[in-house]
Amino acid sequence: SFEINIQAIDHWSTDARQDAWFSACSLHSVIENLDIKPKWISIISDNGPHYHNSELMVIMSKWYEWYGIQVKKWIFLEAGEAKTTVDSHHAQISLSIKRYIRIGGEIQEGSDITSAIKNIAGTSVAHIEPNQIKENKGKSMTIPGISNWFEWTWPIEGEDAGYIKARAMPNVGKWTLFSPAHIQKLLKGEINQPSPQVSETTKPKSPWKIPIPHSSGICPKRLPLQELTNELQNRKVDYGNQNKRQKLVEILDKELTHETLEKKESCLRNRSMLHKEYTTRLSDITEFPLSSGWATKEVQKYGKKGGGKRIKKSISAILEECFLAGNVDKSYRMTAQDM
Repeated sequence: SFEINIQAIDHWSTDARQDAWFSACSLHSVIENLDIKPKWISIISDNGPHYHNSELMVIMSKWYEWYGIQVKKWIFLEAGEAKTTVDSHHAQISLSIKRYIRIGGEIQEGSDITSAIKNIAGTSVAHIEPNQIKENKGKSMTIPGISNWFEWTWPIEGEDAGYIKARAMPNVGKWTLFSPAHIQKLLKGEINQPSPQVSETTKPKSPWKIPIPHSSGICPKRLPLQELTNELQNRKVDYGNQNKRQKLVEILDKELTHETLEKKESCLRNRSMLHKEYTTRLSDITEFPLSSGWATKEVQKYGKKGGGKRIKKSISAILEECFLAGNVDKSYRMTAQDM
């Protein structure tokens, strides 16, 4: 195939707790809805507290036992940097709800959300109610330094099988390992497999497919006819006497996909060769790949999250009153010095 088939699965719920267990239940629902289960998955998400927390990282270590699926890695993107395809989907949902209201619909209950967004390409919608079991809600477990690590992995083979591994940046620096014994100490009681109540998932009305991205950033569908022919001629692609724009778009799409796949194979071969060279000349290569002056978050000494002195609760309450008074009546607004 020369296209990427994207499937979006959205949930609505009356449970207002957006926590680690809700995330685990949502992921469970997604996996159970797949007709063909993958052997492994990689996850990329924003840095929200309902994802980037100790409880969910420990839950993910159970996935191979529960589902027979290896979680190869989970990469967290910094806040405000998650400009991914997911963001465009969120925008589509917002626009669909606005359109639904504009044409006379009302959003009064969850089923109305389903009606509003079910026609988005490649999108399935379901109602989910997590099973908030008391056994899973003991005292919060905490992995020390969790906010410093943005790449996580859960090996199932080799000497690190059963460990949780984390590091500050994807593909950079040393791994920090948490042994099965360490993980067991973090657990406050047994973690059970999620079993949320999930309604029947709607079926997409149309597929959501995108071409495999090319490094040049060329989008054939947006090129005028003359530029399409120029791109094909520059690549010495024979398109015969074809002059229909749609056909030329398909031909250029295939050519760009071939180039991308060939480049990827070449990169993988080069990476393999570099890895062999690295292992034989380890002592001659610096351990940290960035230039002097750079440091990972885990070794940061100043300005760390949660570091420094904290404002007393009594002072915080007074400051809050000052802000609220200024919001109600602008004449009461004060500068920081006045406060």
